[in-house]
Amino acid sequence: MGIFGGENFYIDLGNFLDNFYRSDRERKQAMLEEMPSDKMLAEYKAFFASTVHKLANDFGLSVPGWVFKKKYYLAEPFFDCNAKGNLRLLFMYNSPSEFKHRNVFVDENVLKRV
Repeated sequence: MGIFGGENFYIDLGNFLDNFYRSDRERKQAMLEEMPSDKMLAEYKAFFASTVHKLANDFGLSVPGWVFKKKYYLAEPFFDCNAKGNLRLLFMYNSPSEFKHRNVFVDENVLKRV
């Protein structure tokens, strides 16, 4: 079944990040092992796989094998925020490598929470 079963990917992502950041190391690793819902749009699957890959690298956790499956990569670029023009260039330059690797372009602070 997987996680992210709600109607809004970005709300689900924010909730995931909030829970991740306040969890202990063991729980963090367990959260990264959970695969996203198959019902999720391909762009969001790649976005979430990128997120998990980056979080694992940032926190010194094991990168789960599921993030490297073909279905978590995009053939066409996906720009967060429906970016256009110069914002696309900024995202292409600033995106973390775990996102670029999957053809997902975001702001460098995409996983920050306030």
